[in-house]
Amino acid sequence: MRRVPSLPARGARGFSLLEAIVALTILGTSTVALMAWLQQSRDTLLRVERARDEAQLQLDAQAWLLTLNPSLRREGEVDLGGLQLRWTSELVGPERDENDYGGNLQPLWRLGLYRIHAQARRGEVTASWVQTQAGWRQRDQVGLSSGGP
Repeated sequence: MRRVPSLPARGARGFSLLEAIVALTILGTSTVALMAWLQQSRDTLLRVERARDEAQLQLDAQAWLLTLNPSLRREGEVDLGGLQLRWTSELVGPERDENDYGGNLQPLWRLGLYRIHAQARRGEVTASWVQTQAGWRQRDQVGLSSGGP
């Protein structure tokens, strides 16, 4: 007599086809979620690096702008070894006379507050901002005599 194969006995080892499909589905779903998370992390990293490069560019340009006297040079463009900087400035309020505190009451300086619009570029990185800065010049440089207004 010939024997017919029977179902495996309870407690037999191994995975059924359904268990394998469920495991692969879970693995695939978690892989998709992991890949999406990695892509988002990469995008965030690129944004952070770009913001860092723009901030460094702005700091480098502002260091040079601090040496600028906007009362004498209201606009211009300069190349600082790979960093191109362009600016325009406008007087915020009227200039005023400033006295020397060494005892001389004749006004020696004209002071003004300027709003500087700056744009900087280094390679593909660009930055633009507005800053406020003081400008000054001797009264003789503004066409006024030292003997009064």
